[in-house]
Amino acid sequence: MAVTLLDLLQENMIDLNISVKNWEEALQRGAQLLIDDGGVEPRYLDAMLSMVKELGPYVVIAPGLALGHAGHDQGVNRTCFSLVTLKTPVDFGVPVNDPVSIVFSFAAPNKEEHMQALRDLALFCSESKNLAAIRAATRKKQIRELLIKFFQPK
Repeated sequence: MAVTLLDLLQENMIDLNISVKNWEEALQRGAQLLIDDGGVEPRYLDAMLSMVKELGPYVVIAPGLALGHAGHDQGVNRTCFSLVTLKTPVDFGVPVNDPVSIVFSFAAPNKEEHMQALRDLALFCSESKNLAAIRAATRKKQIRELLIKFFQPK
């Protein structure tokens, strides 16, 4: 059975309204949730940061939204997702999409396993009202309720 975003983004994988100094710290905070949950090894964070430094800020996928990740061979134990929102948005170096205030991070052990969760993320984030609700959330439970409402069969 496909792993969904609703399955993966539990309250322990969410951190809201955090203060960071820059994009590196924003990615670090998201990756730390993955590390703390055992989904990835600490070296995954190093790989995430290195990829952005080498390839540029490709992780910024939409206005105000970044999706941090690295290769499946960089210490991934299982498919996992996290979400952090930033108290003060930070620039990643993509003028058309900066500043970023929502950072999702994910890891997957292979190219197939995470595809459903990524499709879910794309569908969910394509609705601006969902992004506005994430930015406005003050409790992790609000994010879970938003996801449940969006993904539960009607």
